[in-house]
Amino acid sequence: MRMGYIREPEDVKYLILYCLSLLPMTVSVDDLMEVTMIDGGFGYFEFMQCFHELLESGHISELDMIDHKEYLLSNEGRKVVELMEGQLRLSVRDRAQTAALRVISRIRRNNSLRAYHKKNDDGSFHVTLAVYDKSFEMMSINVAVFNERQCQMLEQNFKDNAESIYKGLLSLLLEDPKAKASQEETK
Repeated sequence: MRMGYIREPEDVKYLILYCLSLLPMTVSVDDLMEVTMIDGGFGYFEFMQCFHELLESGHISELDMIDHKEYLLSNEGRKVVELMEGQLRLSVRDRAQTAALRVISRIRRNNSLRAYHKKNDDGSFHVTLAVYDKSFEMMSINVAVFNERQCQMLEQNFKDNAESIYKGLLSLLLEDPKAKASQEETK
């Protein structure tokens, strides 16, 4: 037996629309699913069926990106959310808002990081790791490595630890050599 308050297809559809209204940017279906599947009253197949019905009815707009599709709430969907405002239980709305904030934070973080590589003529690789704040490049590191595996390791470790790498690099670069020397003398 399933738990949760959202069980009927119409409720699932409204929850999907409500969750999309919380997201200030286009999102993948996986991101939307992460925000929406918070109640435990429905599963993947119910979500996908309702999602596609909303897409076909024009309540959700689809955008073709380079290698994937992203979605946003259409004007028609926004009207439904406004009309049905308050229909969801407060506990469901709170969980949806918490999930939306988590997804927004992850998307913004991922959008602020760039990690890519290109192969050089001599067979080595050039890896670029960068941190952006909106369109402003805050830090960029270029590293030469010798194989594809090293490229992948650098890129993944950078994505997993970008904040620590950025703070550590700044700390090292901004360290006062005179203060460091006097600290070593007092030891």
